[in-house]
Amino acid sequence: MSKFNTRKIGFAPGFIAGKLTDTAGKYSDYELLRRVTLANLLFESNYYQSADEIMRQIEDLCCKVEGEEIIQLAIECRFEQKLRHTPLWLLILAHEIHGISIKDAIVKIANRPDMLMDMLQMIKIRNGSYKISKPIKKGLAKAFDNYDEYQISKYKKSNMELSLVDIVNLVHPKPTATNERALKDLVNNTLSPANTWETALSQGADKRLTFERMIDEKSLGSLAVLRNLRNMKDAGLSRDMIKKAISMVNSKWLTPLNFLAAQRNAPEFTSDIDEAMKSCFIQETIRGTTILVIDVSGSMGQVSSSHSKFSRMDLAFAMAAAGSYIFENLILVFTAGCDGKRKGKHMIWNKLGGLGIYDHYREICTELGGGGIFTYQLCEWLKEEGYSKDADRLVVISDSQDIDTYYGSDKKPDTLPYKTSYIIDISTHTHGIKTGNWTAEINGWSDKVFHYIKALEN
Repeated sequence: MSKFNTRKIGFAPGFIAGKLTDTAGKYSDYELLRRVTLANLLFESNYYQSADEIMRQIEDLCCKVEGEEIIQLAIECRFEQKLRHTPLWLLILAHEIHGISIKDAIVKIANRPDMLMDMLQMIKIRNGSYKISKPIKKGLAKAFDNYDEYQISKYKKSNMELSLVDIVNLVHPKPTATNERALKDLVNNTLSPANTWETALSQGADKRLTFERMIDEKSLGSLAVLRNLRNMKDAGLSRDMIKKAISMVNSKWLTPLNFLAAQRNAPEFTSDIDEAMKSCFIQETIRGTTILVIDVSGSMGQVSSSHSKFSRMDLAFAMAAAGSYIFENLILVFTAGCDGKRKGKHMIWNKLGGLGIYDHYREICTELGGGGIFTYQLCEWLKEEGYSKDADRLVVISDSQDIDTYYGSDKKPDTLPYKTSYIIDISTHTHGIKTGNWTAEINGWSDKVFHYIKALEN
């Protein structure tokens, strides 16, 4: 269970490569709200903005957007981008600012019991108390219909001052056939611990035997497997047993970054992690030839948020690994350059795909330099080298800090050679490089951004 992030300030913002001018692109209020939410870890500062500034932006934009649009965006944040706190915050703002009922949206979004505790904690942060309106109370109560005995047992405790029994006593959920006994035992403090590896180890069980038992029982969750590969190695599990655990990984809630983190901890199992990642993300391949460009500029090396150990570059490489499975015929390009010379530099990657790309991180960055992305020059180079001639689409993964724009160039990237073209922005910064004839700008870092491309083209 991850700890709820408290509001923090003081994470020093860095220099923004892209000027905050009209050339950075014009957006509607709803588009701006999407930018600042779909790749955002709530209450965490990023390299450019403090957490408080991001929260003010979200609230200001919610005042300019219809309440129902905010609710639909919250649902997208939860189920498409797999965010946990941001959708709850959007629901709170939609209810407070526009006065609309969010009961049904709470039931839909809060598919984990700990999200109820998260939501109440956010309300206290915002209003100073746990006092809630009737629609929120009814939504929290009805959300218990989603939970069975295992979930209630797993999340009964919390790192916050609230526990699940506090929620039950506050909202009085109506028991269902699947959770009646669990709710009664929760209130009476007689609920048995859930069958998790944390519970077993806290009770003194042997680590190796616990992991082996849960792997044989297939009771170890997919995320738990990926997060515990190093623990399994340290506990002395055989290579075959660890490979068996990885082969069980299959969850729609995982993101490319989960697999990259696992590969970092257990690089000797890269091929097995690759196969698990492929099975999770390949629903249907995206037909045709795709040029996938990864921005490896200096700003991409900054951490994605103040609590994260991963940089934007890590996110981009993880997305590149996912793209190598999803796109039928892939031309992978890395790009950066030299700011002083105002010259972009680009590289076609013809070596291995998947998570193994990350092993060449330093080689790629050293070759291309630490400058920014030169989007216009990139598009021209792709034409000059003949790569755009037979490509169906262009996809650029970047933090949208474009040096061509920064130096006032009025030359827009030529995306017309392609049937479709996209910028996938993995930053939450308000302004991007929405210049030229891009089909769409997409925000986020889950595999769903690729599926969005397929859906849009269909």
